[in-house]
Amino acid sequence: MKGFSVTYERWSEADIEAGDTDDRGYVIEGVTLREAIQGGLGLVDPSWAGYCEANDSRPALMRWLTCYDWNKYTHEWFETGIDETRDLHIPDSVTAASRRRIARLFRIRGA
Repeated sequence: MKGFSVTYERWSEADIEAGDTDDRGYVIEGVTLREAIQGGLGLVDPSWAGYCEANDSRPALMRWLTCYDWNKYTHEWFETGIDETRDLHIPDSVTAASRRRIARLFRIRGA
């Protein structure tokens, strides 16, 4: 099934102080879950993701999940201090049961 997307947000120290960032956009869109995980999140296995959290405390209703510290401990992070998060957006056509399975893949609490 296609329709999954991955977006990013990059935060500098100045952005954090201002409370907003202009550096955001799509990494990949309209792809399968596998393509989103591998191409958009850069993961071979979802369990390798760092801390991720769903937008809803009920995994069956989750519309996206956010993976924090996506670039932590990279050369860029050490050089610039920019923090990047990536969000996996789930298409509306995905069933509640499949949303729960995706939440379990990423070790979302409550899944």
